[in-house]
Amino acid sequence: MTWRDEYSVHHATLDFDHQMLINIINQLFDAMAEKQGHEVVGRTIESLERYVQVHFAREEKVMRECNYPDFGPHAEGHREIERTVADIRSLWERAPEEVNCAEVMRFLKTWLVNHILKTDMKYAPYVEHEGRLPEVVE
Repeated sequence: MTWRDEYSVHHATLDFDHQMLINIINQLFDAMAEKQGHEVVGRTIESLERYVQVHFAREEKVMRECNYPDFGPHAEGHREIERTVADIRSLWERAPEEVNCAEVMRFLKTWLVNHILKTDMKYAPYVEHEGRLPEVVE
């Protein structure tokens, strides 16, 4: 995955977080593709899990500060992803042979791109305008 300008939510910190998530997902892909071993892949999954939590906390703080009206459903979507990533980590720790690496990577890439382009773009106008809706010019 590579960062593209269309992923920008016009908030430097949140854009940086999204870029970091892309980097971690790419590291995980490389670790799995190169069969770097249980420990390396496990550490990368743990890194992804921690960064997802850090990013979501930061994103939710920004959304609250901007009075984003769909905060509740957006935050619940975060909880679902946190549970999914925790499940991936847990399965990797218990039974790495049961983890379908291609499926995990496909899920993570699809989730991140869809989350940014669809879900996060809904809060972008609030972040961009410090919580105020853009004024309508007549």
